[in-house]
Amino acid sequence: MTRLSLHLRPVAILAVLLLFSLCAGAQVDSSAVEANFSGNTAQYQISPDSLTAPVDYQSRDSMEVDLANQRIHLYGAARVNYESISLQAEHIVLDYGTNLVTAEPYPDTSGVLVGDPQFSDGGQEFTAKNIKYNFKSKKGIVTETVTTQDDVYVRGGKSKFVSGAVQTNDSTRSDVIYTEGAIFTSCSAEHPHFGVRTQKAKVVPNKLAIIGPSNLEIMGVPTPFWLPFGFFPLKSGRSTGLLFPSDYQYSQQWGFGFQGIGWFFPIGEHVNLQVTSDIYLNGTFTLNAASSYRKRYKYSGNFDFSYRRLVEKTSVAENYQDVNNQGFSFGWRHRQDPRAHPTFTFGGSINFQTNQVNQRYLNSYEAASTNVIRSSMNITKSFPALKSTLTAGITHSQNNQTGVINVNFPDARFQTQTIYPLRNLPGSQRAWYKKLSFRYVSELRSEFSGIDTDSTSFFSQQTLDDVRYGFTHRVNTALSLNVLRYFNVSPNASYSETYYGKTLEYFLDESTLETEDIIDENGNPAVDTTSFATIDSRLNPGLAGFRSFNAGVSVSTQLFGTVRLGGRGLFGLKGLRHVMKPSVSIGYVPSYLDARDFISGQPYFIRDNRIDPDRGNPNNFRSPFAGQIFSAPSRSEGNFAASYSISNLFEAKVWNRKDSTDNIVKLFQNIAVSGRYDLAADSLQWSVIRVSGSTSFFKGLTQVNLRASLDPYIAVFDEAQGGAVRLDRTTLREDGVPFQLTNFSGTISTNLTVAKIRQLFQGAEEEYVEDVAEERRQQREEANTLFEETDILSLFEKFSIRHTYNYSLDREVAVVAGQRDTLRFNTVANSIELRGALQLTENWSVNIGQIGYDFTSKRITYPYLSFARDLHCWEMRFSWAPQRNTYQFTIAVKPGTFDFLEVPVNQNRYDGRNLFGT
Repeated sequence: MTRLSLHLRPVAILAVLLLFSLCAGAQVDSSAVEANFSGNTAQYQISPDSLTAPVDYQSRDSMEVDLANQRIHLYGAARVNYESISLQAEHIVLDYGTNLVTAEPYPDTSGVLVGDPQFSDGGQEFTAKNIKYNFKSKKGIVTETVTTQDDVYVRGGKSKFVSGAVQTNDSTRSDVIYTEGAIFTSCSAEHPHFGVRTQKAKVVPNKLAIIGPSNLEIMGVPTPFWLPFGFFPLKSGRSTGLLFPSDYQYSQQWGFGFQGIGWFFPIGEHVNLQVTSDIYLNGTFTLNAASSYRKRYKYSGNFDFSYRRLVEKTSVAENYQDVNNQGFSFGWRHRQDPRAHPTFTFGGSINFQTNQVNQRYLNSYEAASTNVIRSSMNITKSFPALKSTLTAGITHSQNNQTGVINVNFPDARFQTQTIYPLRNLPGSQRAWYKKLSFRYVSELRSEFSGIDTDSTSFFSQQTLDDVRYGFTHRVNTALSLNVLRYFNVSPNASYSETYYGKTLEYFLDESTLETEDIIDENGNPAVDTTSFATIDSRLNPGLAGFRSFNAGVSVSTQLFGTVRLGGRGLFGLKGLRHVMKPSVSIGYVPSYLDARDFISGQPYFIRDNRIDPDRGNPNNFRSPFAGQIFSAPSRSEGNFAASYSISNLFEAKVWNRKDSTDNIVKLFQNIAVSGRYDLAADSLQWSVIRVSGSTSFFKGLTQVNLRASLDPYIAVFDEAQGGAVRLDRTTLREDGVPFQLTNFSGTISTNLTVAKIRQLFQGAEEEYVEDVAEERRQQREEANTLFEETDILSLFEKFSIRHTYNYSLDREVAVVAGQRDTLRFNTVANSIELRGALQLTENWSVNIGQIGYDFTSKRITYPYLSFARDLHCWEMRFSWAPQRNTYQFTIAVKPGTFDFLEVPVNQNRYDGRNLFGT
């Protein structure tokens, strides 16, 4: 048997194999519409100096062999694969005489060219109009190449292609394209609307592009903006690089400047860092650092830091002076994955700023309207064996109007779960003593408080001098008993101890004492006191504490009342239901007026006449523990009182005509009545009666909350106290009524959205939300969804209108005895606000960040409006905050690699204030 050894060029081998396939295909029914031609060289023995791997080939429509010119034509989804190289096009020509392969598009039945060639080599790929490639030299000529990576499109003219020309690493080589007349852009159009045009460029697909002298081109028109050279990374993933300015500005106050210039640093595998700056010619600048980090199944978070130095020109005595306002802001948000640790969690957020730098610099509605900034970062460790939890961290609050800052650090809390110590004793589990429970709680806290304004700083020695710290712990015990089947009886007791490192020392401040020399009626010289000394206090270090105890018992039950109407009821009303939950409790608290701390000897209370023997009121008490972080002991002369509360729920059963079912409607979600009776007092035993209620209308569109105060005693005007005082005379005896109304207030809040309006008129049932976080996530997704315009309401799917009305009806006690009291109606707040986005067309959108009107103060509340126009790869935006007289207009490339290309026109809030009087 003679073995035939083939020693052919690579393209020739392809030609022979394709010829075999053609001969085999000749036996197929010629009436078939499509024929699939494929094969490889694995079944043939090749000589040692031939191809080292099988060659796969295929075509969809047909194959033509030109033996005279040594060419093979593949038509229709043609593909040739060899090792890591893959070439596909509608038409591929193999010239096995010259080792050339040519790929190009091919006209379809309508004469339109389809199927641009695509070349792929080891994950590197590009598209072109025509490709000529030599298998032997691994070089080729391509025309109109298109390489895409992320949002960057590289469109070249005539180019030279070299396969595997650059050594990437020890085992990988990369292809190189040398091109002429290339344009780099993020526009996907075949004729880009903008780009950086260069005459010479070296492109390593999916790696890097290096360009020579080039200029910016917009709508095919060259601009005067030139670059001597440039680098474009063409690989995905993170890499260190320059961040171009996000905005260019000119300000009368600050001069020319730009925002957002900086650098991006990938730090390790899980952390990114971005450092940017805003710089203006007059000296105003900001320095910003932002970082984000994430480790899968462990944690994620981000932090940001900004230092801002704002230079303003103010007019002083007809001269302009520079005034510097500077400060910093810091934010940190950390979230631990729930799967990271079963008993340990760490997370929260910290938001801090000085000198109100965000309100001064930023124009967003959130920054301008935020009155209080809060922070909370905690570590929580649970001990399942001990049935307890330890939480430690830092909390912070900052009032942007008053400048008051409060920081609690360290802030630690240890607490146990409800423990039943007798539950494991022998006997029935229903035994009363097995229901005895107790709970222990201890807290340690330090509070730093200070004012941060232009003239004072929170970070000062005074803040450290005024720090307060303390420790408290308490134990509660309770017992739950079921008496006479329908009554729940719960005895309870509580004991606590509180210790402070500083207490208040009261003294008579004689610096406020003012006198003057006068002549009395007899003509003798005398001294007249015009201002007396006052009682003041100061913090003194020293450990002191107090103890408190209380005990009581409560009884509660439930009462049900129903009214049923037969059949379909009265106008669809089939029945009413009333659920009443009364509760009565009796509590005892001992008197602490004469108590002393047994450690320091500090009294719990000090009478004013002991501080000021001449003018002090012996019935007025001051506590050394007043104003502390865990409060002060009770100031009453002992307390033995009964408290009562009654909550009511009213429901109706309504027949639904649509589906012939019964629906339960809540008429009033809760009506509560509460008060107390002092068993130890000799007068004014009854307290003011508090009544509150809430309900909703129109399927939750409108929420109503009502509150009222009813007093069983009459009140008169006292000139000494400058207000109304209660007398031990009941309204029942004086006026024949059980009580009188002293205050009635309410809040009516209506929140309208298109979805709720549709729900109201279509009769959709309200959904019960079990997972609040998932519901909010779905709402955010719906807010970002472009709704299909099916009716006029679809345009306003993202709009919400909220109206809030607060009012009060107050009793004003008559100043003159014998006159009748008056009821005065006051509107506390009456405002309406609108928010939302309006998608006018596919490319036009209008956004109303906030606009409202306060009917009480008769002014518009911080309107913030914007609109946007989609210009394919460009975007036009305009935003306006008329209350601050600021605006911003930009035409810019969409966010991405080239988003530094923009034309901005804007006015900041300092120019908007017209400080120069122009």
